[in-house]
Amino acid sequence: MTKKPSLNKKKLVNDICGKHPTVAGADMERAVNIIFDEMATALVCGDRVEIRGFGSLVVKRRAKGKVRNPKSGEIIEADDRGSLYFRASRELIKTLNFTSVNDN
Repeated sequence: MTKKPSLNKKKLVNDICGKHPTVAGADMERAVNIIFDEMATALVCGDRVEIRGFGSLVVKRRAKGKVRNPKSGEIIEADDRGSLYFRASRELIKTLNFTSVNDN
């Protein structure tokens, strides 16, 4: 079984630097870090992060309450928590569907 390639922050910075050789790698890494930090801050503050043509991220809060442990069946008290949800844009969905249809 072959491992599928993935995109991480280091590869993202290197790919962008390859397309913009006049920008130093350290400067590009700093810019990417600032973007991710701002996105994280917005999510923590309860804001929605929307990137046109890509998708949107939102934190949905779940209230505390009683939940059942599926393994043991025990009822436990769960604290309130946030869950991160991503919704792809129509453009991204079209691109993914077009690519997957043409790859087969």
